[in-house]
Amino acid sequence: MNDFDLRVLKNCEKHKMVSKGDKVLIGVSGGPDSMALLHFFSESPLQLNVEAVHVDHGLRESSAADATYVEAYCRTHHIPFHLLHADVKGKIEETGKGVQEAAREVRYAYFDQLMKETGAAVMMIGQHADDQVETILFRLMRGTSIRGAAGIQPVRSLAHGKVARPFLAVTKNEIEQYCEQHDLKPRRDPTNESDTYTRNRLRRHVIPLLKKENPQIHEAFERFSEELSEDNEWLEKQAENALEDVCVLKSRELFHLSVEKFRSYGLPLQRRMIQLILNYLYAKVPTSLSSAHTRAILDLLKQAHPSGDIHLPEFMTVTRSYGNGYFHFQRETETDPYCYLIDQEQLIDLPSGEKLEMRAGEIVPDKPYRDLYYVSESFMPLTVRSRRDGDKMRLPDGKGSKKIKDVFIEKKVPVRLRHQYPVVTAADGRVLWLPGLRKAPSDGKSAAYTLIYY
Repeated sequence: MNDFDLRVLKNCEKHKMVSKGDKVLIGVSGGPDSMALLHFFSESPLQLNVEAVHVDHGLRESSAADATYVEAYCRTHHIPFHLLHADVKGKIEETGKGVQEAAREVRYAYFDQLMKETGAAVMMIGQHADDQVETILFRLMRGTSIRGAAGIQPVRSLAHGKVARPFLAVTKNEIEQYCEQHDLKPRRDPTNESDTYTRNRLRRHVIPLLKKENPQIHEAFERFSEELSEDNEWLEKQAENALEDVCVLKSRELFHLSVEKFRSYGLPLQRRMIQLILNYLYAKVPTSLSSAHTRAILDLLKQAHPSGDIHLPEFMTVTRSYGNGYFHFQRETETDPYCYLIDQEQLIDLPSGEKLEMRAGEIVPDKPYRDLYYVSESFMPLTVRSRRDGDKMRLPDGKGSKKIKDVFIEKKVPVRLRHQYPVVTAADGRVLWLPGLRKAPSDGKSAAYTLIYY
């Protein structure tokens, strides 16, 4: 076994990419990197069950010939073959995204779908050490976080498995030599020789200069990537703990934090808390979101002026209202009024993304919750609804009542969130509870039920 083989297998072992006998999908474009990857793991001592995956993006005249080439190779070597004719142009028209981003989304969606269908544990991609250098340089030029500056991760999760990159341990030149040694005749993408794209210019002009200064530049970048990844992993865990402390309320559509507590943490944790919140709220974080947005959010939460807004891509808004910070989605139209009868043991999904549940007896739930309200039988049946003009709540000790509108102002709930805030009422229409904000006085009778706000 030569040095190339040992380094690739050691990389697999180090990052727990595969186990002996695993079913593995390999993305094969027909180029040198992917053909070497397919050949290597088809012949490796790991005895993997290898299947090839090719995506024809339909963007080049030679794309059909690439698909034919890969399919023929797989047929000759008895390797199961999967082919997708992708409608990348349709994706671009639908989403307005760039060619490379749209193609990547289509490709990875197909990879994930195939992993689910085939039961494969791993999807392997042929990115190598030179790709790592290129990616780190590219991201640093654009401006990125520490996570981004760490470059390509050897392993990352998909919904139905993981993506692994065993060739990050070897260089482009070593892969070309591997192809020659094993008489592989890969396809060549002519667009790689063009200077149209920034990445191509880095690959063709900048990286050769770096290699001239330091022939082992890829090893230096690998160490840089690993150390940054390790530092970032530790900081992320600290940020997760900090985020639990600053969180006042969260749902799938809203994250409410204490500005005072947020400001008590150092800047590195503040930045990461913002990223964690955005990752939580966005189903898929927009590529247009950048470090400039993070800086703007930090300025908003730390400024002397007590209020303001920052608008982010895809209708996300960050609102500062005195001591409260809100990350929320600003839709084009407000939520329609709603009204639900609260039944025992029924979990109600509220329009704002929160959940409400009623259980018999006076209990404390064994899972995380945001607020509780104990209620007697005399108030039944209960209703949860959106607020209405003129809504009021009784104050403690018979001190009269207060308008719900004034409670929202007092608690500094942003105007745009008030229309969907849940209001729990008794059978006679009295407002009993604004979850997380205020409770009306009890009637002095024993609690028959517990309302739980998640």
